Amino acid sequence: MKIAVRGDAPCDLALAKRAMRAAARDYRVPAAAEVTLAFVDDGEMRGLNGRYRGKDRTTDVLSFGESLPPGVRGREAAALLRASPDGAIELGDVVISGAQAARQARRRRWPLASEVAFLAAHGVLHLLGFDDETNAGYREMLVLGREAVATASRGTRHPRYAPRRKPNVKR
Repeated sequence: MKIAVRGDAPCDLALAKRAMRAAARDYRVPAAAEVTLAFVDDGEMRGLNGRYRGKDRTTDVLSFGESLPPGVRGREAAALLRASPDGAIELGDVVISGAQAARQARRRRWPLASEVAFLAAHGVLHLLGFDDETNAGYREMLVLGREAVATASRGTRHPRYAPRRKPNVKR
C-alpha cells in the first residue's frame, strides 16, 4: 500500500505506516492501493467532525473513502476497489489530530508514535468497512488495531503492543 503524508506529523511515522499496511494485509488490499495520512490541528478536526458527523468537538481520527454497501467490509470491501482511468487505486484518506493523539498517548502512558500507529491502523480499518458504533464493533476494531500495531512492532521494543509469548512451562 502506498501512503502519502500531508500536514505536520507529530512524530516519526515508520511504525504508523507499518501498522496501516498490517491492518490491510489480511483483507487483500492491492499493493498499489493509495492512502493519504493527513495531520490537522484540533480546530480543523473539530470542523471536519462537525461537518461530516454532526459532532461539534474534536476527535482523534476520521476516515474518508468510497461509500460501501451495508455490511460490506474486509476482503469484500477490498475486492470493490477499482483503478481509476489513470491507474490509481484510491483507498481513501485517514485524518488524525496530532494534538488529540498526543493527549491520548499521555493519558494512556505510551509513546506518541504508538498512539498515532493505532489511530492510523484504525482509520484504515474504517476505510475497509469496519465500524465502531456498536459495542461489539468497537471491541473488534480495538483488537484489530492492536494486532496491527503489534505486527508492525515485531523486532522493535514496543512498550504496549509487544507480541505476547507463552510462558515456557515444563511439565
